Amino acid sequence: MISSLKVALLILGLLCPCSADITPRHVSNREVNELEENLAVNQLAILHLLNKDLSESNYERISPMESEIQEELRDLRLRLREVVEEFTTLTEDLITLKNFVYVGKFFHHEGKDFYVNKEQKMSWTDSRQWCQDRGGDLAQPTGDLITFKQQVHQFILPYTVWVGHEGVWMGGSDITSEGQWFWLSGTQLPNNFPWDGIQPDNTGGIEDCLEIFYKRDGTTDFYNDQVCTYRSYFVCEL
Repeated sequence: MISSLKVALLILGLLCPCSADITPRHVSNREVNELEENLAVNQLAILHLLNKDLSESNYERISPMESEIQEELRDLRLRLREVVEEFTTLTEDLITLKNFVYVGKFFHHEGKDFYVNKEQKMSWTDSRQWCQDRGGDLAQPTGDLITFKQQVHQFILPYTVWVGHEGVWMGGSDITSEGQWFWLSGTQLPNNFPWDGIQPDNTGGIEDCLEIFYKRDGTTDFYNDQVCTYRSYFVCEL
């Protein structure tokens, strides 16, 4: 395409043909009128071309801008999706917390969050299902396991009966292979697991689930194997 400047120069060249002969000559009124008329017409033509070129030039300038805007919109859409996903996750977390907070006590141990259900007694299997329904599982603590059972104890002690003892289910068992204790995650309990005394003793040959045993007087608390169908309190891990 011929640029507007070139077109203008061509038109002006036609209006004012320059030559080596610059000798003044007489110009009649008729010639002057025609020249003015042609000039007016060509001025309109030049303005039209300039406007057309200007529009095209603006388009060239706007196009990159529109491209940038489109790219920003795409980024915003991606960010919006991320925000929606984050919001969904936070909502799910909030629901989980609400499901736990009104029925138990929360505490933190070795980088994990735990809830002690001290209001409902269930079998080991039902306890696990209760935790899973709320996004968790029965507790599978790591690290200082003695401190862990002491932390649980502070929540359980006020709820233990005035005689006897209370058990609190944990996420360990030897159901799959007698004498081989595993967490629900499939990890084997460590060799130095703090069983008490002769535990696990598998009394009656039917004690396959892990509990923490608490006495009402607070003097005794230890990890113990217990009959899985017993109804006890339990600890959930998020």
